[in-house]
Amino acid sequence: MALAKELIGTSILQEKQPSFTSSKALKPMHQNHVSISENGSFRIRTKKVVVKSAISKDIAKFVTKSEKDSKKVSFKVRGVLTVRNKVQEDFKETLVKKIDAFADELIGRNVVLEFFSLDIDPKTKAPKKSKEAVLKDWSQKANLKSEKVNYTSDILVESDFGVPGAITITNKHQKEFYLESITIEGFACGPVYFPCNSWVQSVNDHAEPRIFFSNQPYLPDQTPAGIKLLREKELRDLRGNGTRVRKLSDRIYDYDVYNDLGNPDRGNDFIRPLLGGQKIPYPRRCRTGRAPSDTDISAESRVEKPFPLYVPRDEQFDESKQNTFSTSRLKAVLHNLLPSMVASISKKHDFKGFSQIESLYSEGVLLKLGLQDDLIKKLRLPNLVTRLHESSQGGGLLKYDTPKILSKQHQ
Repeated sequence: MALAKELIGTSILQEKQPSFTSSKALKPMHQNHVSISENGSFRIRTKKVVVKSAISKDIAKFVTKSEKDSKKVSFKVRGVLTVRNKVQEDFKETLVKKIDAFADELIGRNVVLEFFSLDIDPKTKAPKKSKEAVLKDWSQKANLKSEKVNYTSDILVESDFGVPGAITITNKHQKEFYLESITIEGFACGPVYFPCNSWVQSVNDHAEPRIFFSNQPYLPDQTPAGIKLLREKELRDLRGNGTRVRKLSDRIYDYDVYNDLGNPDRGNDFIRPLLGGQKIPYPRRCRTGRAPSDTDISAESRVEKPFPLYVPRDEQFDESKQNTFSTSRLKAVLHNLLPSMVASISKKHDFKGFSQIESLYSEGVLLKLGLQDDLIKKLRLPNLVTRLHESSQGGGLLKYDTPKILSKQHQ
């Protein structure tokens, strides 16, 4: 009986014991069946059974399907670039603009965009980048006369791209353009705005692409890893390296002492002292890198008109500011030169009261008929005639700006 109990217990254990380590789909096993008769004798029968593996084919198929579903999926986002046009273009600028539109459509010399994510790719340890895309409607909108034009581009990114933090622009055209802003739509985080307000130079002047960042500020130690190297590169480009002669298209802000105030090549009377240095570090000016003068190696050679001085491209006056400056300069000349000439030519009048002074701001100075044209012709400034009529409403009427004290009294 003890042997029978031991055999029965072994049989039961073999039935309950699972097999999870088999890598095969089916595995044959031997199972003992014990039968006991009435007189106490017993008989053992051996039977082959088949036990299924714990990892079935269905589970294997499910795992494979999950791996396929986890693959990256690409989708498109749309970028809108706002470009400011120049109001008045000369013949050369108009011709270059037409050539750029033709080359953009037929040759493929266009504006190329590329996004950079805030995250780092774990495989390459580099910032995640989108596919390169081009502005697709530059040639179609080349003839628009509006002040601002919006250009669109569809960019392909992957599903794990994250949030865009920077964008690079390569201008393959011949002419620079002023970029106001970029708006990216299509991400799960919502629209991403990039304030630019800068000139994008051609690759002929600057081979490397321009970098713009989103309007999210970061402290240096909190800058995301995806755009950290790009921010350091942008800072190095703005600081410069203290070499090379500056071009008008540069936007470098390295500084130098004032050693070009005089012109020693013209004589000793035109020598001026140096401002700035180790003892007095300020004032400073933007470094230009021009060659020294012939007579004094410590003095930089001057740039005389009509050649312009170097100013970082983003700091130069735009078209509206330049027109305002020219008009204000013309008004200053008219308010000081012409009235004195009129006073010397015309008859002297006695001072009748303060009402005559107030009339300079309300009515202006009315020149004698024909006197204005004669003076302008003698000065030989034909452009001044046009500016004079534009700046004065009455044609020959020199109207002064009302001082703040008088304007407040009238209020």
